[in-house]
Amino acid sequence: MLVPAASGQAPEHRPVSGPEQRPAQAPASLYAPGHYLVDSAATRVHFHVKALVGGYDGDFVAPEGAVVITPEHPDRASIDIRFPVDKLTTGDSSTDAMLKGDSFFDGAKFPTIRFAAQDAPLATPDTPTAIAGELTMHGQTRPVTLSVRLAGVTPDEAPGLSVLHFTGTLSIERSQFGMGFGRPFVSDKVDLSIDAIFHRS
Repeated sequence: MLVPAASGQAPEHRPVSGPEQRPAQAPASLYAPGHYLVDSAATRVHFHVKALVGGYDGDFVAPEGAVVITPEHPDRASIDIRFPVDKLTTGDSSTDAMLKGDSFFDGAKFPTIRFAAQDAPLATPDTPTAIAGELTMHGQTRPVTLSVRLAGVTPDEAPGLSVLHFTGTLSIERSQFGMGFGRPFVSDKVDLSIDAIFHRS
């Protein structure tokens, strides 16, 4: 079971000998080095775009990719996550078709959205961690910075059972990725919220 990391509190720890508790762990000690595959079924990125009337909400789902933590650099990680445009969903088939079409994502030409980062700092449960990387979308690659928090971690008590759970946020301007269609009736700003789970392979 994931150990919840409540805002402003250190993660829970099991008692050691006597009544004393272990001190709050440093980021590196929270993570077991290894190759963590993204949980494709549980991970999603929700997007929200304001419009003159209402707005658009939807999800990027079914990602592939991994987070890799090496023993040599236990406080840093490499990240490579890819979302298929074809799996984008808003709950409305006509809106999905419009967004996947050539006025926006143009999924036929650019089928994948990718976030990649090298030497990224490991997130903590107490405060958001800024992770700088590159977002590739609609054939354009731009630098972005995610604000990420460690939501929970399953300790590596048995091989292959370690699980990491992250939440995060990011705001982008879609026009920077060549998707300015519909402005100013639909906002240029896109707000993204991330809920991601990774399993140590």
